[in-house]
Amino acid sequence: MRLVLANHSSYPRVGDAPGQQRLRRAYAGLDTGKVSAEQLEETERSYIAEVIKEQEDAGLDLVTDGQVYWYDVVAHPASRLDGTETRGIVRFFDTNTYVRQPEVTGPITGTFGLAGDYARSKQLATKPLKAVVTGPYTLARHSILSGNGNGKLSHAAMAYAEALGRELEDLRAAGATFVQIDEPSLLRFPEDAELVRNLLARAMETKSSDLTISLTTYFGDASTIYGELMKMPVDILGFDLVYGPGIVDALLHDGADRPIALGAIDGRNTKSDDVATVATTVDRVIDALDRRGVPEVHLQPSNGLEFLPRDRALRKLERMREIRNAVTKASS
Repeated sequence: MRLVLANHSSYPRVGDAPGQQRLRRAYAGLDTGKVSAEQLEETERSYIAEVIKEQEDAGLDLVTDGQVYWYDVVAHPASRLDGTETRGIVRFFDTNTYVRQPEVTGPITGTFGLAGDYARSKQLATKPLKAVVTGPYTLARHSILSGNGNGKLSHAAMAYAEALGRELEDLRAAGATFVQIDEPSLLRFPEDAELVRNLLARAMETKSSDLTISLTTYFGDASTIYGELMKMPVDILGFDLVYGPGIVDALLHDGADRPIALGAIDGRNTKSDDVATVATTVDRVIDALDRRGVPEVHLQPSNGLEFLPRDRALRKLERMREIRNAVTKASS
């Protein structure tokens, strides 16, 4: 059984150390005309290189670009599609962050345009780079559905799913081998599990066999729909163990037929996670899934790390390495 250390998705864009405010200053300079688009892109690239190196130095096996290019997890992909227009802001779950709402004004065509970002970031990584995409259901739940866009959640979500399918092809062409699809809204509306399953099936109708797809939920307890999640047409399932500790009992009792990503590191609390406690949980899950022939388990934060100070986010990643060492020691 292999224990993979992975970042979840986002990473803090500012910090207290010298130079860690440069991205914020570049954004402000772009608004005032003191910084050009080219200068902003160079700052973003240098910041991404720094973020990736921090993850690699912390011992992670699977890293992300920190979603540094993203201005938020909804409007960034949705605004690049034809048939949407960006409107006002709405709170993103129970966080202190907001996303800009896309309004579906007509037929959705095109892609999210993430492949170019991925290709640029991949050049900066020495470890495998995970691509992260907001799922079609979460995009639809955070969209304004006007009459011109049919006005139905299922219709808009399916259009986003078709765009996701095109995006997966572009990401693979850009060199991606692992794509994480985030669907936190599913846990807010668990009755729509069948819809989400159909959306993913549509998105992956032409998926290449060499592209690994992970479905990740967070900000809620997934144990209530564990059986439904096991029907999802994906290669890996990711769970938030902080909001849904019951998922461990589900894994131990019902098992799994594929790799599992355990979001056992609290991505919203600055307090350091207890090594012994998390290691014990991970070891129990590994033992149960190993007996079922599951080849690997991922350990990652419960959600993106953008909600933490930069130094605390790094400490979370370093703590994962300590947890893996404890699991390895306990198993030897």
